[in-house]
Amino acid sequence: MLEKLFGIFSKKQFSYIESSTLDLKKDLISYPALAIIRKLKSSGWDAFIVGGAVRDLLLNVKPKDFDIVTNASPHEIKDLFRRSRIIGRRFRIVHVYVGNDTIEVSTFRKPNVSNSLDSNGRILRDNVFGSIEDDVKRRDLTINSLYYDPVSERILDYHDGISDLKKKQVVVIGKKKERLIEDPLRIIRIIRIAAKLDLTIPRRLKNVMRGTGFLLENLPKARLSDDLLKLFVSGKSLQGFNYILELGLDKHIFPNLGLFSSEKKKGPANLKKDGFIYSALKNLDVTVGNNESISMSFIFAVLFWEKISRLKMSYIEQGFSDYIGMQRATSEILQDINQNFYFQRKHIAGVRELCLLQTRFSKFLGKSPFSLVRHARFRSALKLLELRVKLNEVKIETVVWWDKFHKCPDGEKIQMVNVMRGKTGQRRSSKKRRKKKLSPT
Repeated sequence: MLEKLFGIFSKKQFSYIESSTLDLKKDLISYPALAIIRKLKSSGWDAFIVGGAVRDLLLNVKPKDFDIVTNASPHEIKDLFRRSRIIGRRFRIVHVYVGNDTIEVSTFRKPNVSNSLDSNGRILRDNVFGSIEDDVKRRDLTINSLYYDPVSERILDYHDGISDLKKKQVVVIGKKKERLIEDPLRIIRIIRIAAKLDLTIPRRLKNVMRGTGFLLENLPKARLSDDLLKLFVSGKSLQGFNYILELGLDKHIFPNLGLFSSEKKKGPANLKKDGFIYSALKNLDVTVGNNESISMSFIFAVLFWEKISRLKMSYIEQGFSDYIGMQRATSEILQDINQNFYFQRKHIAGVRELCLLQTRFSKFLGKSPFSLVRHARFRSALKLLELRVKLNEVKIETVVWWDKFHKCPDGEKIQMVNVMRGKTGQRRSSKKRRKKKLSPT
């Protein structure tokens, strides 16, 4: 069947390669993806693993997810798989459920027609189905336009994606500006892929990305947020964020907020080495590399901290307490950011908690220090406190004290607190509460 399918192309238009010659390890393919492809093919349809999964397999990296394309329509796919459902308006796909896994299965599509674009040229609808030849032509990057049939063990390479992958360069299919206008989210996707795989973004492509960056402001907030979060958890967030600042995209992702100005420096390296955000992202990448859990609330708290901290200080100068100043500043900044960026409620609540916890690191009276180290977000709050040393907001000795305090036995905790109360001059109020006089009977 595959040979018949490939017959629609001329030899100049495509090449197909035996996957065995590329040292592609088939055991990295998930069982659900294989099972779906086998069922589609045994039912008379063509089916391929496509996109980033093929790219990662060629690099001997286990893909996080598998996307499958076929010439079966969404309803034909749904009829074939009992546990499945059709989702999406702009881009209709089928989610097929195998065990606890969800695999996206989509139908071959044709390039877009003019009446499916908005006034800026962004694709609004993309549900015109076609052949595999149509589908190949509408892919965005050459390294994402590889189609792999694990049954026949052949890869269809229509745009020399394997060659570009070996050269470690990002190449856009077709006219660069048109492809980025069609879907501005490709700008973030290019950055994420280039950072993750250590690929080169050519200078001309960077210029086009810089010039079309304003279109990110027209994207649905949830789509932009989702791809940005993928960048932060990619293990290469530092490189990716450098690209964002280098291309001036931060002002379009978080418009009208003036974030990160103190972190920028002139030249290609846009984050100050060992600066606040630089250190945070560097540590984040190490955490991801060690397969440790990360907190999205912590990432957002770091990104917005300097803005929140400056506003808090202005409230303190107006006479507000440290806690109330922090409370007001956090609420105000988060409200402004939420106008242009999508947050899940749990992330908003997490950022607020982490910021407010910073005000408790200077309190040593009563049960405050003991309850603080038992707080669910204490470790993340301590990491933020440590990063604030970079801004000269706290001393490293304070961080060391709290790190030791939360690890030591309870008896030693009491002794440490008493010593710290003496150093800071914090004492309980000596005033005794007046006892209410009993009324005469």
